[in-house]
Amino acid sequence: MLAEQTLPSRIAPPLLLAPPADLFIRRAARLRHLAAGHALAPWLGWLAELCTAQQQVLDQLSVAAGAAPAALREAVPAAYAALLSATPDAPPALAPEALGRRIERNLLLAAGEAVAAGRDLDDLVVAAAMQAVWTAAARRAGEPAANPSNAESCPHCGSAAVGSIVLAGDGKEGLRYQECCLCATRWNVVRARCTLCADGAVVDYLSLDGGNGAIAAETCDHCHGYAKICFAAKDRDADPFADDLATLALDVLVGEQGHARAAPNLFLCEGEVVARD
Repeated sequence: MLAEQTLPSRIAPPLLLAPPADLFIRRAARLRHLAAGHALAPWLGWLAELCTAQQQVLDQLSVAAGAAPAALREAVPAAYAALLSATPDAPPALAPEALGRRIERNLLLAAGEAVAAGRDLDDLVVAAAMQAVWTAAARRAGEPAANPSNAESCPHCGSAAVGSIVLAGDGKEGLRYQECCLCATRWNVVRARCTLCADGAVVDYLSLDGGNGAIAAETCDHCHGYAKICFAAKDRDADPFADDLATLALDVLVGEQGHARAAPNLFLCEGEVVARD
């Protein structure tokens, strides 16, 4: 089914939107909402608990403005320990060496340089701790030196987008933003153009019949990749990260039509992420 689409906005948009202070509690609420009646309700419900723990960790984090990537990595072990304590049914703590390997693996995935197949619960919990640290840093970051508009990667941390969202209201009606899979920074991009290869001639929108109408898969017949896009006009609470996790059937549908997923979600255990050139 073709998803509804409108023309690109003509107003000058804010180039960047920093993640909100209550990002993870909002995401937890969204996951709980999406879990109602869902076949994966227990899993989505546990992820909501993980997000609630992320908010507790974020609220306690102190990250210096402009902290280097190495400093952010050094902050992960403490955030990871705090997250384990706050998350119900969390897995046992990893040894420092194993934790370090999971951090590096998540960074590769966040950059779109690895596949998500073979990931386990430890990867997800480590990723959750990393998101708390990188989000704290993004909230303190200033404007980047370069214009980020239409950039494929996050202007703050260089990670790939988990997807995009077309906003509604608050003076941003119809504006489209990519959302970083790691730090949740949003950056403005052009509508009706592939976010993977920038081709606008062969972009199509697919959604599930009877499914979540606020999300669709934006497919490209040029690069044969796809990423999901949310429409806030259809659901003001739509969240690219959470709604992606609740629409895995859409991934199956799009994959059957020959398109490869090109947007990493750090909470996925299965599925492929194609490397970006």
